[in-house]
Amino acid sequence: MLIPIDDPAYPAALRDLPNPPLRLTTSGPLSGGRAVAIVGSRRATEEALAFTYDLAFKLARAGIIVVSGGALGADGAAHRGALAGGGATWVVSPTGKDRVYPPQHGELFSEVERSAQSRMIWCFDDGELQTTDSLLYRNSVLAALSEVLVVVQAHFKSGSRNATGWARSLGRPVWAVTSAPWMTGFAGSLLEIEEEKARPLCSAAQLFRALQLDPPDDVQHGAPKTEKHGRAPFSRGSPKPPPKPPEAGAWSSDEKSVFSKVLMRPVHIDRIVAQTALPARSAATALLTLSLKDVVVEGPDRFFRRKSVT
Repeated sequence: MLIPIDDPAYPAALRDLPNPPLRLTTSGPLSGGRAVAIVGSRRATEEALAFTYDLAFKLARAGIIVVSGGALGADGAAHRGALAGGGATWVVSPTGKDRVYPPQHGELFSEVERSAQSRMIWCFDDGELQTTDSLLYRNSVLAALSEVLVVVQAHFKSGSRNATGWARSLGRPVWAVTSAPWMTGFAGSLLEIEEEKARPLCSAAQLFRALQLDPPDDVQHGAPKTEKHGRAPFSRGSPKPPPKPPEAGAWSSDEKSVFSKVLMRPVHIDRIVAQTALPARSAATALLTLSLKDVVVEGPDRFFRRKSVT
């Protein structure tokens, strides 16, 4: 649907921008409700992706709209986590409606369009391709639509930091996820915290308190996040040893290659395919076989992890 700026259905929050989009094209009406933007690196670490997915899952369960830019990496994890949580996610695209960017997220965007609650949002006219300017403008729109912005992982020079700058200029609080001292790729996030431009975020519960939301179930009840409780795709219990490596001749070469890229923490199938350089169908077949052999566990939205040994 087309929503011009003078339409009552046009989001009032966008008028905070110095140059709000004159019209929006959306996959459905933009219902009211509290929204939180989650952004991060396209090359986010596995830990950052898992945290993003988990945070979006919890926010969606709490009735918060999760807003992001549809990019690879952290953005995609945020959208998938919100969908898995049964809530709403808004994808703010840097292109016109007739374009798909990035093309790897065509299936994800189709799922968002089919959702009764989630929405695709295009702030550019049909035919518009992504450019550096459109990507940065997209950041301003997603920041304006949100009550707060969370940056999960940002490099020193990054689009995520551009989004945090927009959020601050619009008076939206910014939270930056902290990292362990030995982890690389967080220079931008840490600088935001050091310069007191962002509040350090150490847990989902911390953000929930700031938003005056009931704590996530796993915090409130002290229950571990397990598949049994249905609160997140993977547990975070004490580390356990991985399964024994395959015996010579017991697994195919594809299974060995795929297994070497599956970790104890969740890894998305797209990353496994990229790291093994196998055809997507071959990697998917190997993952299915490893699941049947009970050494790999599949979580929601095509995330996989090794099965812990009890």
